[in-house]
Amino acid sequence: MIAMTGSLPNSDFVSTNVPNTLADGQVVRNATLHILLAAMRVMSRFTGVIQVETKHHRWKLLLRGGGLVLAEEEGQVIPTLVRKYNNKGINFSRIPAWEQRQSNRPYCYPFVSNVYKKYPDITKEVLKEVILENLLALHLEDKFSFVWYPASDLQTNLPVLPLSMLENAIANEVKQWQKFECVKHPYQVVQLVDAANLLARVGNDNFPLFAKVTTGQDRISAIADTFKQPIYRTALLLDKLAQKDIVSIVELPDRRADNALADRYLLTTPTVNKNEPKVFIVDDSPVLLQQMQRLLTNWGYQVSSTDDAEAATERILEYKPSIVFIDINMPSLNGFDLIKQIRRQRELASLALVLVTAENSMTNNFRARWANCRFLAKPRSSSDTPKFRDELRNLLRETAPLSTDTLV
Repeated sequence: MIAMTGSLPNSDFVSTNVPNTLADGQVVRNATLHILLAAMRVMSRFTGVIQVETKHHRWKLLLRGGGLVLAEEEGQVIPTLVRKYNNKGINFSRIPAWEQRQSNRPYCYPFVSNVYKKYPDITKEVLKEVILENLLALHLEDKFSFVWYPASDLQTNLPVLPLSMLENAIANEVKQWQKFECVKHPYQVVQLVDAANLLARVGNDNFPLFAKVTTGQDRISAIADTFKQPIYRTALLLDKLAQKDIVSIVELPDRRADNALADRYLLTTPTVNKNEPKVFIVDDSPVLLQQMQRLLTNWGYQVSSTDDAEAATERILEYKPSIVFIDINMPSLNGFDLIKQIRRQRELASLALVLVTAENSMTNNFRARWANCRFLAKPRSSSDTPKFRDELRNLLRETAPLSTDTLV
């Protein structure tokens, strides 16, 4: 048990609701940002992980020595790190996967530690960018639940960024973000609405790239990395474009915690019928994830998902679904490689897998059958949607029927 005693730095931000003690695994619910930050200041005297959840996202923050060592958002950490390293001139041909199931260890810890040994200066810059980006996102959220896991046995030589320095660095930027009219969060995705006006605004040279990252799949934070510019500058431009109805800033989807994680951390409990089959979806597009998850939930299924293919196998093992839908083209790990990873797990050897892609080719159909998977073509236009839903519903009736389904 960790006692929270003595005076706290910046005590004017501390609420009387801050707990006096935090034991390993103790949960604090519905906290304000001020309470979370106050708890982080106290817990940073020790070494451990604070896991934070909001309505929209989940993070792991590694604290020690009065500061932050790592900050990772679930489902996004490896793609984010790879983008940041690429912008510094370091490219990875392959990102290995790690068995990282301990609640008091960040998923990316082995990866970052190995890269730090070879590129210490660049890694310091990358980690600072990632930490500040995650803190910005946290500061723009509302209510928080968090749980503390000590990790006194963790020996790390990664740099520690003092919390006081980080809070000062992020405070002014948060005030600027709060002035935006349309943009509210760095994790929102952007959808192009008026291509002609966008072309006139950004010019011929920048239009192809700008159009590519405004398809409803790229976050504002990722768009900033693509153009190698500060995230605030990108958000400012997108906010102006959104005010002119040239782009649309998509609202953040609610995060639906899967039952295994909800039971473990006691932070969120999805309102689903626990007797119905579980479905898991792996896709790098948050918009498509949201749409498919909403559709399946409305039908009556329990649904969980991830846009991080590297972490998918671990999540599937925890969630224990009846069927998994997998996108083929994902940046960190393609669908066929993920299938190999899944099939190596003994308990997943016979799990129903479905490859889902917009590329409805004979090659993909053949490879899916060869991998002992089903194949489902994504709709290319709105006119294809009814057919897609019918095929999806029939496939689910066959492989994971609901209690209300009548099997013939």
